[in-house]
Amino acid sequence: MKKTFSIVLSMLFVVVVLGCSSSKAVTTKSKANVQYKDDFKSASEKEETALLKKLNASGEKYSVLIFTKNYKGEKIITSNTQKKLHSGYLISNLKTGIAEEIRIDNTIDTKVFDNLSKKEIIIPAKEAQKHKYIYLMKKPGDNPPFLITYSNTLRPLE
Repeated sequence: MKKTFSIVLSMLFVVVVLGCSSSKAVTTKSKANVQYKDDFKSASEKEETALLKKLNASGEKYSVLIFTKNYKGEKIITSNTQKKLHSGYLISNLKTGIAEEIRIDNTIDTKVFDNLSKKEIIIPAKEAQKHKYIYLMKKPGDNPPFLITYSNTLRPLE
């Protein structure tokens, strides 16, 4: 009876220790704030075609990265392993909520670096390939300071 009790107690201890250690790993890991949305008002087909043509992003290997709210002139650098895609001081339009649109190669991970907060976020190629439009909203004070919204619907930009 004592042997059975000690075995059960040992197993319980192992379960508690393993449960605690795995929860610590999840809470200490910095994960991106991500959402998936297609349930908002979409832009007209004409506006979508014009944007894709302007950015030369019609092909399957391209997605459109749209910088949205809360950019107030800080330098944002967007790059992948092959080259720098964009570098500029972004300011969000208060009326439209859009700061900039760029084309990204969705077959390679894309890195976005905020020079003000010295934080970066990675847009994984695996996710980018599933979505034509990726919206990146700045969330000052959050860690990381970005909210990524993956979508296949283009919001009205004007």
